[in-house]
Amino acid sequence: MKKILSSCVDCGEDQSVLTQVSSGPEILFLCSDCHNLKYSKEVQNEIKYVKKEKS
Repeated sequence: MKKILSSCVDCGEDQSVLTQVSSGPEILFLCSDCHNLKYSKEVQNEIKYVKKEKS
């Protein structure tokens, strides 16, 4: 019986570090690149603090 190795759900990469993106009966993983692409909108939507220069 072969053991199925984990791989990225989007691109199938299995050689890089994977991030778990789900829980429950079916565990899904994304590689770093796919994770960054998928969740980059969340990072862009964060409120950023801009320090104003003193006049």
